Amino acid sequence: MKIGLEYIDPYSFALLRLLAAFIVSAGILFARERPRLDILRSRSIWILGLLNAAGFTLQFVGMTYTTATRAALIANSNVTFTTLLGWRLDNDPMGIGQAIALPAAILGIYLLTTGGDLSNLSGGQVTGDLLVLLAGLAWSFFLVLNKRVVSQKDSNVTQTVTWVMLVTAVGILPFALAFGDIGRVQVMWQGWTAIAFTAVFCTVLPYLLFSKAQRFVTVTLSALVLLIEIVVAYVSSALILGEQLAPSNALGAVLVCVSIVLASRASGER
Repeated sequence: MKIGLEYIDPYSFALLRLLAAFIVSAGILFARERPRLDILRSRSIWILGLLNAAGFTLQFVGMTYTTATRAALIANSNVTFTTLLGWRLDNDPMGIGQAIALPAAILGIYLLTTGGDLSNLSGGQVTGDLLVLLAGLAWSFFLVLNKRVVSQKDSNVTQTVTWVMLVTAVGILPFALAFGDIGRVQVMWQGWTAIAFTAVFCTVLPYLLFSKAQRFVTVTLSALVLLIEIVVAYVSSALILGEQLAPSNALGAVLVCVSIVLASRASGER
């Protein structure tokens, strides 16, 4: 995403990525079964799509102001809010393992984000950080509602993901038309490459896998496991973008991984 934003504005990038994701997901759906257009009458599908649209728009715009690693960190810092939502709305159990995993994850996020120095949160990145934080909050509600939808007996994950992708694109469209350069500026091949890559490998495949997994795990566990994105973002950003990884950041990454293992083991024991 960070590389792609060098070649295309955030609003157009978000719209084209989700349109491409819908096309790929629809292709998978057509190859397997008959599309169910009646799903679009579901209020939950529209709420999921609009929450997703808000998350993507806020994240893409926020990433023009902040780094890729900080974006991943702050967006995923919603794990606490997601856990509270799952506990309050879905009566998710909170075992000892997850009770330990949550503060470990929060401490890991703090070290990854600040390196142990709160002054690192100041500066010109604040606007981007705030937008990405709001994106994370939108996805907290998405995680809880998505768990409910895919856990229904008659739920079809491929159908759900396909139509959520379409509604997400529809939700982003007004912002792309109002603030983006779509239709006015030609997208270079590097931009199309970023769109294609993020549509397939960062949207369709992860959404299908994640939605299938949510049938079997709690919202809390799914949110904690998603924190692996932070570790991957730090390593890949260091290797590809040259972003620095300090020892305190590495310790934070370890704590995040430990929290995932603790939460997963606790869930398995139940």
